[in-house]
Amino acid sequence: MGEARPRCAVPPHDPARSRAPAHQLPASGDPHRRRVQEADVIKRLACALLALLLVGCTDIQTTGPVQEVPMGSEPRGVQIAPEPPQPGVTPVRLVEGFVQAMAAPESDWAVARQYLTASAGALWRPRDGGTVYKGVVTEDEGAVMVRGTSTGVLDAAGRFTATGEELSHDFGVILVEGEWRIGLPPDGVLVSDYIFERYWSHMTVYFMAGSGDHVVPDLVHVPDTLLTPSRVVEAQIAGPSPGIAAAVRNAVGPRVRLAPEGASVDAEGTAAVALTGLGRDMPNDRRRLLGAQLLWSLTAIPRVTGLRITSDGEPFQLPEQNSDGVLQLSQQQGFQLLSRASTADLFGVRDGVGGRIGSTQAFLPMNSADERVAEVAVSIDGTLVGFIDETRTSVLVGPLGGALVRAAPTGLTGLRAAQFALGYLWAVGTDAQGVIRLLRVDAQGMITEIDTTPLPGAVVDFSITQAGVRVAAVVERSGLRQIVLASVVGGDKPRLEPALSLPLLVATDTRLTGFRGLDWSGETEFVVIADSGENRTVFRARMDGSLVEDLGPFSEEPVQISALPRPSGDAVVVRSKDDTVWRRDTNTRWSRLDGALQDISYPG
Repeated sequence: MGEARPRCAVPPHDPARSRAPAHQLPASGDPHRRRVQEADVIKRLACALLALLLVGCTDIQTTGPVQEVPMGSEPRGVQIAPEPPQPGVTPVRLVEGFVQAMAAPESDWAVARQYLTASAGALWRPRDGGTVYKGVVTEDEGAVMVRGTSTGVLDAAGRFTATGEELSHDFGVILVEGEWRIGLPPDGVLVSDYIFERYWSHMTVYFMAGSGDHVVPDLVHVPDTLLTPSRVVEAQIAGPSPGIAAAVRNAVGPRVRLAPEGASVDAEGTAAVALTGLGRDMPNDRRRLLGAQLLWSLTAIPRVTGLRITSDGEPFQLPEQNSDGVLQLSQQQGFQLLSRASTADLFGVRDGVGGRIGSTQAFLPMNSADERVAEVAVSIDGTLVGFIDETRTSVLVGPLGGALVRAAPTGLTGLRAAQFALGYLWAVGTDAQGVIRLLRVDAQGMITEIDTTPLPGAVVDFSITQAGVRVAAVVERSGLRQIVLASVVGGDKPRLEPALSLPLLVATDTRLTGFRGLDWSGETEFVVIADSGENRTVFRARMDGSLVEDLGPFSEEPVQISALPRPSGDAVVVRSKDDTVWRRDTNTRWSRLDGALQDISYPG
């Protein structure tokens, strides 16, 4: 629905929590998940609430008809309306105003540039990326600085890399014709975590798996006012993040560019994308991948349900498009792996028997070929099941409810962390030399071993995405544990690419430690057991570390966690040290399930 966009002043602090001095930059409250698919009415209500809480909101239109309009290059969402520097502004207020103005990218950050000296304004390049931080403005012996913690850095494409490093930046405030101005702006922009979570969109774009039969998600972060169909297409042209570049392919070819007409979305939800450089002789199989990748990526824009492409001004035909030349999203569901989920039941092991926990919480035993088992895993589509036997030295796999086969002997001990992705059972075990190996077992029981030496430590727990590309792992070295992300490449001969350490910081600026277990809860998020200070509890995190959310309170000592990977990411269970199982029912409440379990597992 179209509406007049409110333009609100950015609060100098979190209005819900902070009693900090006026120097304080926007501080983080408890983080809230923002989906780019939020309905427009929610955004209107959010801005109206800010108007009541804050001073300085102006130009909020409250009358006039509500009309449905097409969405072109004009972005949606709440806009920030910073003020230019006022005559006689003090150095501290100048820097605070500049920090607010950096949150408004309109007209190439025109307001923000007014806070700079002429030479600094000419050299400042806010489109080069930036830093997300928690911190305050301080003044010390005439130097005005931001001090705090960098939670991560953004590259020019909007990709976030978690850092957790100390931040200190001197703005080089000087007098210019009797007024204070900034001579040393930061590289890119400085974005407080408050603004990042409330005024930025965290959009999922997609690239194609090497097999060509499903899409693989990637995260890109942009200011709300820059979230347009054209920006989504530009993210496709820029290509995948380095962490998965070797494991995916970009169906948008290297010579393809966005045409001057750009991209837009009409009132029916059809995205029209004008490109150049698409070959007229492109075969249908490549056209099919192009259409699926672009259309799923454009779902970052609310209401998108279809896609129409032109190339060099001419209609570009896509397989499966309808008579109007539109490729419908409803025909592309097979490319989205999470759409294949067929059951939300919990599975587990009780006294050596694998079973399903039904809606009445009754434990329903499963066929495990008369074997006593330690773990059970079920594929996300509910067609395959795998068991690790009670001795943790062998694996059974086969169709759910059908005949099972014992996988070839591995010589590994301590098999654990059984899970399914792309029709394979995955697990880890230890060889005779004490080296931990990653296993991939097909439905016929054939095993492929994967070297884990690219990981910077011994694997404590791991989880692989349903797309089969990313592995999140808890690893331990010299008694210290950390979370790392690695990519799986190689197809029939899989290997792990070097892993990226992922520091996780909660709203209190505390770095999580003591990681115990983790599991993917969605395409781009995982849940993890970790220590925050002296408290061990459960957290949800984005895969790039750009959000860490406490799912507590949790009164027991958690030792195992499982989640059902789906877009909402709200199905999470935890097993405590005494084998009690707790399920998260709401945003803040955990309920205890009947009976003890020695293993828990959602499908996937």
